Amino acid sequence: MALFQYAVVASILHDEKQKRDLLSKFEQALTETGGELQSVGAHTLCPRDVNLPLFIFILTGGTEAEAMQIIQKEKMVEQGTPVVLLAHPSQNSLPAAMEILAKVKQESGKGLILQADASGAFDPAGLGHSIAVSKSLRTLQASRIGLVGKPSDWLIASSQHPDIAKKTWGLTLVDIPFAELMHDIEVIRAKPEGAPDFQGLRARAEFFSEADETDMRKSAEILQALKGIVARYRLTALTLRCFDLVLQDRSTGCLALSALADAGIDAGCEGDIPSIIALHWMRSLTGMTGWMANPSRISVDKEKGTAQALIAHCTAPRSILSSYGLRSHFESGLGVAIAGIIPEGPVTLVRIGGKELDRVWFSEASVIGSPRQEGLCRTQAMITLPAARAEELLENPLGNHLVMIRGDWIQRIEAFIRLWQS
Repeated sequence: MALFQYAVVASILHDEKQKRDLLSKFEQALTETGGELQSVGAHTLCPRDVNLPLFIFILTGGTEAEAMQIIQKEKMVEQGTPVVLLAHPSQNSLPAAMEILAKVKQESGKGLILQADASGAFDPAGLGHSIAVSKSLRTLQASRIGLVGKPSDWLIASSQHPDIAKKTWGLTLVDIPFAELMHDIEVIRAKPEGAPDFQGLRARAEFFSEADETDMRKSAEILQALKGIVARYRLTALTLRCFDLVLQDRSTGCLALSALADAGIDAGCEGDIPSIIALHWMRSLTGMTGWMANPSRISVDKEKGTAQALIAHCTAPRSILSSYGLRSHFESGLGVAIAGIIPEGPVTLVRIGGKELDRVWFSEASVIGSPRQEGLCRTQAMITLPAARAEELLENPLGNHLVMIRGDWIQRIEAFIRLWQS
């Protein structure tokens, strides 16, 4: 299956046979890494799949104008699409690529050069990261994230205006009155059939305590109402001013947000704008479902160069848990929360912030335990991370939530940021 397409540009001083002979040195390596040849010069070889990134292979020098014609035709600079130029060590390929990228950046575009080695092979990791970044940026530009209610009052650093999210991340934030959710819940409750229940979720739970059947029914109604809002507004993600459910309905959105995340609709708590952007960004970049949590405790051991953090929240996607129980919501003692166990292993921590949403903190980390301490949100993870990253988090925090995804994604995040900030 093709992961990207590539167009080949070559000087008119080379005849077609020369171009094909030179290209054949690289074709197999590109095909093995998911490449599909789209065109050679003006000759289209297959239909352009607009869902795949288009890279430009600079086969020879003297191709700067032709490459810019492709870039303009694809509206890469205009749409913020990264211009990925493939170069090799002969035929003045690299200097031509450098001239093209210089022009792209003069026009405020984004791009990079990937070079083949002497054998004709491109670095699979570099290609993989470039493909993922290109797809992520395109996904974000098409994303619609619902703000169901305003950010919680305490999120004084995490309630940026939708225009800022559009400018910095390319995505659209959609304001949805919290009253609309409450109206939809009441409509569902008035129907004889009500909402589908959470019996399957309860049956797989290790325990069910503090909450009751009424709490489970309310959680199911909230999920159905949120699904209706997702469909009505064509949302790809949402964040919920969830504590208003506690105050107005004596219920919580913990189960509903968990279920949405597992269904591919990233769902955040408290109306936190940077965190829902981070959750959605990580899914678009890595394909992984993320978890939003509070850093409850951070301790740094400067001598060992390591730190430990305990992060916790009352909801988590069940797909990232090895097991779970069902309890009440921590702060209120109402509704239903997920008390999950997160498997040990490598993870990546991310936080977006800043007045313009243009700052990103991230760190490699590892889950070393999943305690169930009282006095904290129900799902908890004990994590180790480098001391320097923890100190940066404490000295220059970007807000009060972190996003965690399973696996080590540092190189891919770095690749994204290089293009995003170029």
